[in-house]
Amino acid sequence: MVTTKKILVLGATGKQGAAVVDALLDLPSSSPTLEILALTRSPESAKIKSLIETAKAKGVTVTPVKGDLKDSPAPVFEAHPRVDTVFIVTTIGNEDAIGKAWVDAAIDKGEASQIVLTSVDRGGEDKSWVNPTDVPHFLQKHAIEVYLRDRADELEKNGRKLRWTILRPTAFLDNTNPGMFGKVFAAMWSTLPADRSLQLVSVRDIGLFAAKAVGNPEQWDRRAVSLAGDSITYAQARETFKRVVGSDMPQTYTIFGQSMLWAIADVGKMFEFFRTEGYGADIQVLRKEEPRLQTFEAWLKESSGWKNEMSGL
Repeated sequence: MVTTKKILVLGATGKQGAAVVDALLDLPSSSPTLEILALTRSPESAKIKSLIETAKAKGVTVTPVKGDLKDSPAPVFEAHPRVDTVFIVTTIGNEDAIGKAWVDAAIDKGEASQIVLTSVDRGGEDKSWVNPTDVPHFLQKHAIEVYLRDRADELEKNGRKLRWTILRPTAFLDNTNPGMFGKVFAAMWSTLPADRSLQLVSVRDIGLFAAKAVGNPEQWDRRAVSLAGDSITYAQARETFKRVVGSDMPQTYTIFGQSMLWAIADVGKMFEFFRTEGYGADIQVLRKEEPRLQTFEAWLKESSGWKNEMSGL
């Protein structure tokens, strides 16, 4: 009798991985109980130790697993040979090879029965399957999606069931957090046409949807879901920020943003995609499925790094 469900979370202390862990800890108590295998480069870090204690208070075991997304996954599964669910996130740089390696290892060495993959939206749930785009990291994420789907189909023909869910986030609301990156992102966003809306989602909400898939694997099997909580122009974002935070939305020089789009080909192509095609998540449908889905305003108030700035408002 299975008493524990093991979930391997890649990048467990990164943005998306940490959001997934947080959301898993908030799932209703269930049988079997959860054990979260948290892949991290620093298993002795204060962040991991705090996470272990928080999880323990909620009846969940968090086991740190030393490793890096870009390392060979084999040692991870040699140390933990039976894993029920694997959450896969990839970062820019040889993503397709790395993502496919984790898919293969999860299936062949980890004997996983479920994979939850976070990817990127490319124009809506149907269009994304046939639209890899010319944005390098979009294209590579598309290749991982297709590989996962095809491997699951192959396994099913041979009598093995692999459930999969693909989450396709749009731009991250978290890109506008305090710091230099937020200023640069704002400068790049300002280069879009004034009437061009950009769909955005909070990292927290990516975690919520990943936890839904883990908690209800049958319901979420073979679903590829585009995620967004808001669709706004840059001017609307600035107005909302001013009203909620009480100060102007930080932005470096527009010319610097333009220079970044020119200097970094991947980013330049991504903003060209924003300009000419755009994301295609169905926010109304998503909100029916998850009422907590954050708008830009809700994110500023509930999850952002700007919350302390609002204390005097």
